[in-house]
Amino acid sequence: MTMGGDCMDYSEFLRQSMEKNKKEAQELILKERQNKINELIKRSGIPKRFKNSTFLNYDQSENREASWKVIEFANEFPNNKRGLLLTGNVGTGKTHLAVALANKLLDNLYSVYFGNVIDVLGFIKSTYSQNSKITEDEAINLMTKEVDLFIIDDLGKENSTEYTLAMLYQLINRVYENDKTLVITTNDNSDNLVKNLGNRGQAIVSRITEMCEPVVFKGRDWRLHSGKGNY
Repeated sequence: MTMGGDCMDYSEFLRQSMEKNKKEAQELILKERQNKINELIKRSGIPKRFKNSTFLNYDQSENREASWKVIEFANEFPNNKRGLLLTGNVGTGKTHLAVALANKLLDNLYSVYFGNVIDVLGFIKSTYSQNSKITEDEAINLMTKEVDLFIIDDLGKENSTEYTLAMLYQLINRVYENDKTLVITTNDNSDNLVKNLGNRGQAIVSRITEMCEPVVFKGRDWRLHSGKGNY
């Protein structure tokens, strides 16, 4: 009886040890993966003014439903069916929540690329230098294939040159083809976004609409009324 009990205890000990080792190995793999793109995150740069943005320090008074949708998205990640399109007036908290989402996922060991179009294109153009350690295609893959979430901030504010629009469409389309998740913030509604994105506007907005669920922000510009400039 005692021997049988000892065998069961030993089997349980082995099972728990195997589960622990498996979990530790998985965590190590995730950490190593994130380390590989840390340089990318530094280059894209969550802006310093937003580095401490969280869901807890976002003022929900005027956009409670919108903020809940972003929080729900974070809690369900990576099992979301679609990404998010955060749209609305200037200064209503879209960037704050996008950064809060990025910070939450990074804490959970997911990989995230965050940047506005100028940041993104700047990173790609840096690969054209003879001193670059990666190619243009490798840079694009890092943003659209190697990361779990790609966040484009303030879409529609950039200069719509032919190069910008062509590269923007390629990036969004690559995210789509790689079955990755996209989050976008913009001050424009769909009609204005089509107009601001020039001759590729319709194609870009069509792809975004397919990939992302719209989340509308309303209310006043908190940067003007609070003096904090946090949104």
